[in-house]
Amino acid sequence: MIIGNWKMNTLREEARTLAESLAELPVQPTTRVGVCPPVIWQQTVGEVLKGSPVMVGLQDCVGDPFGAQTGCVNAAMARDAGCQFVVLGHSERRQRFSETTDTLIPALQAVLEAGLFPILCVGETRDDRDQGRAIEVVDAQLAPVLTAGLDLDGLVVAYEPVWAIGTGLSASQSDIDTMHTTIRAILDRDDAVVLYGGSVSPESAPDVFASQAVSGALVGGASLDIEKFAAIVAAWEQR
Repeated sequence: MIIGNWKMNTLREEARTLAESLAELPVQPTTRVGVCPPVIWQQTVGEVLKGSPVMVGLQDCVGDPFGAQTGCVNAAMARDAGCQFVVLGHSERRQRFSETTDTLIPALQAVLEAGLFPILCVGETRDDRDQGRAIEVVDAQLAPVLTAGLDLDGLVVAYEPVWAIGTGLSASQSDIDTMHTTIRAILDRDDAVVLYGGSVSPESAPDVFASQAVSGALVGGASLDIEKFAAIVAAWEQR
């Protein structure tokens, strides 16, 4: 699975042009490819990608039902708009909006009940890693999910080493393999889908995908460049 997160980028015509290029992307049947445009361009991107092998998802949603929640989008809206998945708990939202896995449980449940699959992001900061707490932090971020009584068959986890996002730093193959293997053990699922999300690029992708514990990637900036994104998809398919 290769997921592109456009974050707060693109104007409408830029989003449409990028989606048109994605619609022509050759994708093997065994590879699941998706993108998360800004919510305001979801309909534009969804219309272009309809009938293509590329899925469309949202960058976030809330667990609340319909009601007085100004500026929010819920899972039922996401499903009705044609989304197939929702990203939850991205490190930028955890840092800027103080989201925690505990506060995300209602959204996680709503996404699963809506028949979509959630991509739950977890990961440690530089200080956490320097203090030898990386695994402890990720374990704590996953713990509420395991005790919430949810059917986790559709859960996807994305490991984001926060210190490697937009910093020029990168996790080593050993770091990646150890953390992805650990996440699988925490979930107690050998078939768990665990993506890597630490500033993946065409250059780093082959090394990232060398780990048998990695199920694909959550791609940030490189997903805004169709040539780079296509190269990452190709690296996955050639691993």
